[in-house]
Amino acid sequence: MSFLSLISAIIIVSGALYIRQILLFTRGLGRLERGINGTQYSVVVLVAARDEERNIERCMTALNGQDYPKDKFSVVVIDDHSTDRTAEIVGRFSEKHPNVKLLRAEEPLLNVSPKINALDHAIAETSSELIFTTDADCVVGPEWISSIVKHFDRQVGVVSGVTLFSRFPGLAPVLEGFQNLDFFSQTACGAGAIGMNAVNNCNGSNMGFRRSAFTEVGGYAAISHVNSGSDSLLAQRIVAMTEWKMRFAFEPKSHISTAPLKSWRQVLEQRMRWVGQTPNYRPSTLLFLGASFLLYLTLFLFTPLTFIYWPGFPTPLIILIVKLAVDFSIISKFMKLTGTGGMMKFFLISELIHIPVVLMAVCGSFLGSFEWKGRRMRREMPQQR
Repeated sequence: MSFLSLISAIIIVSGALYIRQILLFTRGLGRLERGINGTQYSVVVLVAARDEERNIERCMTALNGQDYPKDKFSVVVIDDHSTDRTAEIVGRFSEKHPNVKLLRAEEPLLNVSPKINALDHAIAETSSELIFTTDADCVVGPEWISSIVKHFDRQVGVVSGVTLFSRFPGLAPVLEGFQNLDFFSQTACGAGAIGMNAVNNCNGSNMGFRRSAFTEVGGYAAISHVNSGSDSLLAQRIVAMTEWKMRFAFEPKSHISTAPLKSWRQVLEQRMRWVGQTPNYRPSTLLFLGASFLLYLTLFLFTPLTFIYWPGFPTPLIILIVKLAVDFSIISKFMKLTGTGGMMKFFLISELIHIPVVLMAVCGSFLGSFEWKGRRMRREMPQQR
């Protein structure tokens, strides 16, 4: 087999695996169900915060203003060794609003992720039936808790939802548009997987799980060394190891918003952090991710050479066009389902930027380190000897 024949085979096979999986995710979106549970469980919302003095008060104000019964929910902000005024701001807010409490994270062990350490400490200090998580730079709507709780019928152990990027004045349109569409497409794939009774990824900025399900899988113990992905990995374990099911909350009242990152470097660092969780995924998801990486790599290297080496049958260009078509299909369907819009004008440029960003993120995550909240980290915490 010649070199070009080998490259053509890689592009076709990896492209077929990718396209098949995206079509399955698209089908899964059509199987998602609206929340109809009427039980008002007790809820605690956990917010792990590190150096969030600019965002934390807005986050707490939105969480405290929920329409859910005040005696049924509380908010716990865990100060993760902030070096700014985060703890002071939370302390003052909690004096006026008893539903909001401040905890200070204990010093993590050498082999424990700082964020998991903070969340685990708060879970041990609370006793509510449902545990919700969001981030300190996120803002929820007044019916967020109510809308997520509606998905917790008797068989459901974990629920995730939509996180959207808010507008940021002065940010370059392409940078803002790419973040919106790129993250939205990842969420669409995660939602589609849930619709197919599987779990690949979800986001802890908009997530809830039963305390009993968390306890049943041993909490974070098995994944405490992973510096990213505690949300996705926990959801995967709950569905794989127990009888609990997972649901996706797509209704607009369940959406939350967060601020976009301000530079391409920050975007790359964030993607490197997200990639760090993937080696812990189940084999079928790893097959899809591996095929996607091979597809992206070959398309990146050989699409510009299409008409030089494939003048008769432009294999890379054809596969790229089909990829764009199926990506457009799932994003459009997810936009209709979630009642969102306004992002598709950035579709083509975002798709083209997405390929090199993924390649750099994968290489950077596995070969280097990334920065998160002022900490320089690798995919996993060093193990104690």
